[in-house]
Amino acid sequence: MARKTDSKSKTVMTAIKLFSRRGYHGTALNDILDASGAPRGSLYFHFPNGKEEIGTEAATLAGGAVRAMIADAAANSRDAAGFLTRIVRTMGANLEASGFTEGCPLATVALETAAESESLGAAARAAFKSWEKEIDDGLARYDVAASAALATMVLNQIEGALMLARTHRDLEPMRRAEEAALILLRAISAPS
Repeated sequence: MARKTDSKSKTVMTAIKLFSRRGYHGTALNDILDASGAPRGSLYFHFPNGKEEIGTEAATLAGGAVRAMIADAAANSRDAAGFLTRIVRTMGANLEASGFTEGCPLATVALETAAESESLGAAARAAFKSWEKEIDDGLARYDVAASAALATMVLNQIEGALMLARTHRDLEPMRRAEEAALILLRAISAPS
C-alpha cells in the first residue's frame, strides 16, 4: 500500500509537469488525478484548499529544484563563463528532452495567476528571486563585477529563450541566449 506522502508527492510532481505543459488554467484537477494515479480522497486530504494549494506547492518545489541546479552549476564550474553556459545548456537540454513541451516550470503559472492568486504569485516571486540570487551568488563566487545586474539579465535571457525555443521547437534561441550571456560577461569583465 502506498504511503500518504507518496500520493502527495505524486500529485505535486504531476502538477509541475502538467502546469508546465498546459498552464495552470489549462490543467483541471481531474487531469492531475488521472495522470498521477493518486486516489481522489488523497487530493482533498493533502490539499484541502484544492488546485491553488497544489499549484503553490508545485511552484515552490519546482522553484527549489531549479535553484538547486543553479547552485550545482556554480559549484561544479571552473569559471563564470562555464557557470553561465552550464545553466543555459541544462535548461535547454531539459526542454529538448520533453519534446519541447515543458519550458520553464514557473512561467505559465506566474503569467496566468500572479495577479489573481496571492499564494501562487508569492510562490512564483520567491522562486524567481531565488534563481536570480543564486545566479548572482555564483557570479560573485568568480568575482564578477556587477553580478546582480548580470544575474538579472541572464535570467531574462534564459526565460525569453525558453519561450522562443519552445515556440520554434528548436534550441537556437537557447544558443543565442548563451552567446548573449557570455558577451555581457566579457563586457562587464573587460578592463576599463
